[in-house]
Amino acid sequence: MSFDLNAISTALNEPNRTVSGVDFSGRSLKLDTEKDAQPIVDAINACPDLHYLTLTGNTLGVDAAKAIAKALARHPELKTARFSDMFTGRMKTEIPPALSALGDGMIEAGARLSHLDLSDNAFGPIGVEGLAKLLQSDVCSQLQELRLNNNGLGITGGRLLAKALSANPRCLRIFVAGRNRLENDGAKALAGVFQSMGTLEEISMPQNGIYHVGITALSEALKHNPGLARLNLNDNTIGPKGAAAIATALPNLKNLKSINFGDCLLKSSGARALAQGFKDNSVLLESLDLSHNEIGREACMDVVDALTALPDSTDRLTRVVLAGNSLGGSTNKQTMKDKLGPSAELSDGEGSEDEYVSGSEDDDDEESEQENSEDSAAEDDQRDTSCDINNSILETTDIVQEVETDVGRFLINPTLANLDKLGANAADVIDVHLQSIRDPESLIQAYVEALCCVCGLAGDSERAADSGGRLFHSLVARARQQWPLANALLRALQLIKSENKDYKIRWRIAPCYQALAKEIDEPYFPTPLRDTLKFFISSKMASLPAEVKDVIEKHPNLYT
Repeated sequence: MSFDLNAISTALNEPNRTVSGVDFSGRSLKLDTEKDAQPIVDAINACPDLHYLTLTGNTLGVDAAKAIAKALARHPELKTARFSDMFTGRMKTEIPPALSALGDGMIEAGARLSHLDLSDNAFGPIGVEGLAKLLQSDVCSQLQELRLNNNGLGITGGRLLAKALSANPRCLRIFVAGRNRLENDGAKALAGVFQSMGTLEEISMPQNGIYHVGITALSEALKHNPGLARLNLNDNTIGPKGAAAIATALPNLKNLKSINFGDCLLKSSGARALAQGFKDNSVLLESLDLSHNEIGREACMDVVDALTALPDSTDRLTRVVLAGNSLGGSTNKQTMKDKLGPSAELSDGEGSEDEYVSGSEDDDDEESEQENSEDSAAEDDQRDTSCDINNSILETTDIVQEVETDVGRFLINPTLANLDKLGANAADVIDVHLQSIRDPESLIQAYVEALCCVCGLAGDSERAADSGGRLFHSLVARARQQWPLANALLRALQLIKSENKDYKIRWRIAPCYQALAKEIDEPYFPTPLRDTLKFFISSKMASLPAEVKDVIEKHPNLYT
């Protein structure tokens, strides 16, 4: 008889093995410097088996993140990183370098994460840039749970996230990305990733401004994830068309246990489509939320009948929420309660029991009309209002053109001849011109574009170079918010793409980098802005035009 000692040891030890790690959650620590981070570094170094690190509820600066990253580089056993709510009070310009540093530490260690939580960090699309290297690396090759709730991703962030996740095969079980304004395009990008995964058990994407177009794309992806058990699309506009699309996926979702479609404007026809899908496919739901969906009483009853068609429904159902719809009179409500048992959560919507007409022929038309108006408004809101030159420089040109027409002409057509018309104090003339812009973010955007128009001529004119330097100094002084300034500069230097299709580069890019090299290390230049620009320049340099790359390589202070 032989014995496998390794197998015996594993069987004896694994069930009782203690999972160890470091937890600094909820301490409200403000960690700016390496010294500030020393208690966390010491705790990490003192933990021989670092399975988890929790930093939730503190605020982390770049230098502190780099110190923690050095400690993480010695722990390949790390499995769980809980980094939610970790940048409170920080400028968005600080977040990408900090995230990148933490990621580099884990990459150097050769860790293999199974859980990553970055929720409640408002890092936006450029934050995803800071995460891209980590998400594409082997550190996330075995990732099972990714939580990115309330990060302000927007459409661009959704696309960047999808690109990062699709770089290598992923086997996520849980994906959470609520309150991110992903909209249709972001949802479609992620749907492509979900379809290739096939391993998802939970998808939670509430409050993302997704309409039936994006919902339909997600529905196609759901068909390829047969193990899906929980689906939360609360407070998106699924509508009747989206509901019909989801119904087509139900034959493939035999493990589906929980659905939350509250506040999704399903209306009666959408509710009926789902009800028919539940009934036809014998979906064994345990929890369903269809609250506040303008569903009529007959359609509500259809949903109840579909849920209770199987004999085990009373024991199986734990929560059925139809509150906020038209449930009919007391007889209807009692019938629903009797069928649903203790799982029922029922209350009428505002108005009479006939408020929502069942099977309205206008459901689809009304949904389409609302989408055209609200989706456009959402898209406009998602864009930085300062992106469009028509909303900044050109808009104000009409206001002041009687006084300073030469400035307006230069900003539209930035040539040396037009710059010379502004005289020896061109920077001051431009500064006065731009002060008529009242919206702070629009002012910053207009200032950045004016700056680039001048700096783009710096290689051909000493006057332009001098004016560019003065404008840099004035811009930093005018910009009360660092995040819009960083965002505008990154777009103007072609380090990130603008979501506005009308955004046009009217200046030469390479001389702008040459001008930036002269200013970036000056004492007046904000450190977070400097770190952010250097981070993006170093990470994007290989993809920039050859002319621009040549300038950057001649000025190492732009990326080191």
